[in-house]
Amino acid sequence: MSYRYWIAFGTSILLALVFITSGVGKLLGQSAFLLDMSMWLTNPTLANFVAGWLPWVELALGVCLLIGVVPRPVAGVSTLLIVCFIIYNGWMISQGRGYEPCGCLGILDRMLGGELSTTSSLYIDIGLIILAISIFFCYQGKFLNIRPWFLNRDRTVNISSAEGSG
Repeated sequence: MSYRYWIAFGTSILLALVFITSGVGKLLGQSAFLLDMSMWLTNPTLANFVAGWLPWVELALGVCLLIGVVPRPVAGVSTLLIVCFIIYNGWMISQGRGYEPCGCLGILDRMLGGELSTTSSLYIDIGLIILAISIFFCYQGKFLNIRPWFLNRDRTVNISSAEGSG
């Protein structure tokens, strides 16, 4: 297997774990996440919308990346979502709120020993976008491959076993 396979595989797992952790943390403390969103987003309808769909989108993206279902489109959507996070964090920093907690991991942020600042979150988001882009460019399967990675067979194993039996 080529190095590109392992890059795509490893980065998919890392990004999936971040999205799943973030989505679950926001779902477990959804009222606290809604309160955080309503503090920063002045439009209550927008705050309700973001607090309602964002955890589910993160969870769905994480599960798709973890099991390897349509990895390139999921990496593309992940890239767009992370760009939104970067824009939001940049805006928060420009408003002088760079050291305030970002609420990125929801209730798990507090449970894991501290709250991540908006500035730290921006640096992490830059790393996450690199992961998502590397999945998009290093994945060697078809663009709309809906077969999970754990069901794919390695062609070299099949070829070598066929040659050995003949």
